[in-house]
Amino acid sequence: SVGSGSGGGGGSFTFTRPGAAPPDFSWLPQWLADRVGLFIEIGIVLLVLSLAWFLVSCVASGAHIGAVAWIDAGEPVSFIAAWRMGTAAFGRVLLFKLLVFVLLVVPLFVVLIPILVGAVGGSRGVFAGLLLSFPLAIAYLYWALFISWLAELGLRACVLRELGPAAGLRWAHARLKRRFHLIALTTVVFIGAGIGIGIVTQVIVSFIQAPFTAAVYGNLYEGRWTEALRAGLFWTLVLIPVSLAVSSAVGAYFATAWTLAYRRFDALDEVPEPPQLAA
Repeated sequence: SVGSGSGGGGGSFTFTRPGAAPPDFSWLPQWLADRVGLFIEIGIVLLVLSLAWFLVSCVASGAHIGAVAWIDAGEPVSFIAAWRMGTAAFGRVLLFKLLVFVLLVVPLFVVLIPILVGAVGGSRGVFAGLLLSFPLAIAYLYWALFISWLAELGLRACVLRELGPAAGLRWAHARLKRRFHLIALTTVVFIGAGIGIGIVTQVIVSFIQAPFTAAVYGNLYEGRWTEALRAGLFWTLVLIPVSLAVSSAVGAYFATAWTLAYRRFDALDEVPEPPQLAA
């Protein structure tokens, strides 16, 4: 049974009831080999869909930022008008996101280089590589945080100020130096909100997946492997759209919050500095 074991501190743990026949997977290697071409085609389709999703997100990002800015300014906005703004900013947003991707991926390879080089020397080399990569990984975390700030501010500069990718990054860097304390405080607030939203969404998803989890483990316990596989596939088909909907809603919330914060930072820079008091 589940969690059963023999005395003396040892024991075996299974998900099946006593006497249930173990599954026969001897057919699986040949079944996979016969469908290699199908898996390649599925991989190509998923790659194309991912690319299309990314391109559409570039338009949607510009449309969403523009719509939020218009609404915050008290101006009327329609879906078509916002979408036109997104298509107008598509090239700038696309190049900016690719630039941010490069700034994140290239340093990550630098972090992994000691491990990859150490792998040539066996287990000792891997251990030495891990020791060398550890401080690099810590530095990379700070770098990723810095780039994330530039990404949030620079993306909105590309859309609302119509700056190019490099100019958007330079503008974001200047704004970060000028308003670092406010941007850091805003990030802390967003982290707290993210923790709260994460707890709520996890509770919702747990309630949704509870019956599917019970069905899968119940079938595994009874040794009904085919039914367990079907329940697991159905579970996946239900959770994927639910997860996409929840993640999209959360992403839209934080994108809106960053756009509003960007406009507040922008308004602060438009206020002239108070004159120095005479001695």
